[in-house]
Amino acid sequence: MKKGITAVVLVLLLSGLVCAKTLVIGFDDDLVTLDPADFSHRQTEAMLRQVYEGLSTYTPDREIVPELALSITAIEPTLYEIKVRPGVKFHDGSPLTAEDVAFSINRLVKEGAMAGRTSQRRGLMGPTKGAVAVDEYTVHVELANPWPLFPRFIPWQMIVPKSVGDSYIDKPVGTGPFVFEEWVRDSHFSVVRNPEYWGDPPKVDRVVFRVIGDESARVSALRSGEVDIATFIPVHEISSLENHPEIDVVSVLGTRSYFLEMNVNKPPFNDIRVRQAMNHAVDMDTIINVIYEGRATRIPFILSPQAFAYHDGLPMFDYDPEKARRLLAEAGYPNGFSFELDTVDAHRARAEIYQAMLAEVGIDVKIRTWPTWGAVREAWMQMKDKPVAEQRDAFLNDWGNASLDPFDILIPKFHSDHRGLGRGNFSGFADPEVDRLLEASLESDNNEERLMLFRQAQEIIHAQVPMVFEFVAHEIYGVRSRVKNWRPSPDSRIHLKEVELAH
Repeated sequence: MKKGITAVVLVLLLSGLVCAKTLVIGFDDDLVTLDPADFSHRQTEAMLRQVYEGLSTYTPDREIVPELALSITAIEPTLYEIKVRPGVKFHDGSPLTAEDVAFSINRLVKEGAMAGRTSQRRGLMGPTKGAVAVDEYTVHVELANPWPLFPRFIPWQMIVPKSVGDSYIDKPVGTGPFVFEEWVRDSHFSVVRNPEYWGDPPKVDRVVFRVIGDESARVSALRSGEVDIATFIPVHEISSLENHPEIDVVSVLGTRSYFLEMNVNKPPFNDIRVRQAMNHAVDMDTIINVIYEGRATRIPFILSPQAFAYHDGLPMFDYDPEKARRLLAEAGYPNGFSFELDTVDAHRARAEIYQAMLAEVGIDVKIRTWPTWGAVREAWMQMKDKPVAEQRDAFLNDWGNASLDPFDILIPKFHSDHRGLGRGNFSGFADPEVDRLLEASLESDNNEERLMLFRQAQEIIHAQVPMVFEFVAHEIYGVRSRVKNWRPSPDSRIHLKEVELAH
């Protein structure tokens, strides 16, 4: 594999094109891995998706279109048939076949299939049991029970060559429009144009994703021309950037929910009155206005108003500092308490507003920022197996719900099995009835029944308040005028095949 990649890079370097058409993207966070089956992180997906492809994919308009599959058809309630696109080659020159597709699916759903580890993305595959190659270009996928959502969730998975075996991937080889060049942790991830791409080849020769966690530094790099596209533009910078003659500001309503997760098993957050007080002590409308200048929609829980099964009957927590103080006193904290709040650099400003507001009711917040989401996630996952006293306190976080179905936000955030279905459950929330409702939703192929199950689960979780519930925000990008034919996607994907760079 390495020889094939090196040859492609060498051809591009000798052609002199790499330097001529290099697109630089200022990203807020680094990858957490180079393995497309081992993450739950949008920035990682955005970068790896330049190298890897799926059987199908979402467009910026949220339409599902074929990619490596010509068709995906339910031939029985628990059996899907996939017709694989012929004539596609991996970056090492090997042909894509049904064996590679079946292997990739099994690697995602089988226990211990990744050098003894089980894929973090297993939960996104629902009741998928496994796949088998029927012939060179036909794959059958078996489900444990009917799951009509399969075609909506398979686009999030990427196809790797079967030659990977059971090893962990540290040198990506995909079929995508770009070929992996290098990853320097906390610095950059770069790819080069795939000259043998099966579809229309990309129009830029090299893409560099620069990791710039500090938003001020990211905006400065955009202004100076060091980067062509910058993610997560802070709202207070919009007006000045819009007046810049060579920069456009573009935005899209996102599918990412924001919240503060409290460790419900550790004092003081093991007391529901403290968790209620946290919600009453924070003026969420002010946070939205200060940080987003109103470019966000407040939500009473974590589902977007656009999502299936959104519960519009759940009440918002009103801003009431006096009520917060009273609840704290009832819980045995009349003088407040101190706790450490974890977050990534990109959310530092939001954390500081929390710090100021909570101080008004006697709560002392010590902010700890982490350079990447992967770093803070690892810290939280490690602490889950430690005594409660050694666990972390709270996490100012967000979670993407690109499907706009509760399946990939309600279940990972609130199922009690943090090693499995609850892969994103950092609060430690556990409720047997919620587990039952969420598991029942996995077995139902009836939307009315699923809606009822999800709404019942929302009511129970909301009542127990494991989070400070916040909002869904617009995603705002700064784009240099030399970038043509690019627009943002609600799911944070960065589509680059059609992008051109003006001289």
